[in-house]
Amino acid sequence: MINDQDFKDFHYNVFGAKTRITGDIVLAGDAIINSSIEGSIELKESGKLVLERGSFVKGKIKAIDLEIFGQVEGDIECSGLVSIRSSAVVTGSIKSGRLVIYPGAVVEMNASSQDLT
Repeated sequence: MINDQDFKDFHYNVFGAKTRITGDIVLAGDAIINSSIEGSIELKESGKLVLERGSFVKGKIKAIDLEIFGQVEGDIECSGLVSIRSSAVVTGSIKSGRLVIYPGAVVEMNASSQDLT
């Protein structure tokens, strides 16, 4: 059974479809975004950022792990893994610990894979 403490310890963020955000966002914990964001996104502490199909981000993204199914225009900096899925469209620069680009993804970027810790 879920109790009040479970919700206090819950570190999960979800931004649904048809949501539009203008401005910088700082998140803690895992995050799923299926919206349009114009501004930077920073994931503090641990957690994975997932940009779903239909999402659009125009701005800088800083996270540990990032999985992209949607569209990104901007610079990406991740200390862990960046996965660019086949439905993704990415324009900008990427600095990451590891980088995986799946067949079918549209990518126009400068990239470097390095230890960012």
